[in-house]
Amino acid sequence: MYKVIEVLFRFAEPGELPIGRIADIRPGPDGGIHVIIEPGHASQQILDDFTAQQASRMATGQWYRLPDTPENRVHPRRILQAGWQLAPVGTFPAGSLLLSIERPSGHVWLICEGHASPRLEAEMTWILTKMVRNEIWITRGTGDADLDEPC
Repeated sequence: MYKVIEVLFRFAEPGELPIGRIADIRPGPDGGIHVIIEPGHASQQILDDFTAQQASRMATGQWYRLPDTPENRVHPRRILQAGWQLAPVGTFPAGSLLLSIERPSGHVWLICEGHASPRLEAEMTWILTKMVRNEIWITRGTGDADLDEPC
């Protein structure tokens, strides 16, 4: 059985982020993961949407972390790239600001322009890609009978 990882997207407190940084991903005091964003680089609505979407993704085991073993390093469902991409408002269904797209060995979140800065888009892509390359993150695919229970 796996442990559900809870994710919270929130604004940074003054002085919480290192100088020159506008985002970070770190363990939260509650045992979950906190994605911390410098105010002025994202809307509260997109942070709330990310928190809701990631809660579902983690709770259902769509993303999970495996131990670092030679077999897991070459797992066919390993995520090797992840990032954010700004997109025009016409890209999204009515009422949506965020779309999650799975790609072979990767994942991208489309974010409605005006709800995240281009600088935040670049920094989050760098942080997420570094995270998935330093750890073994797997995405569960439709019909993956051998992935019923993450390791």
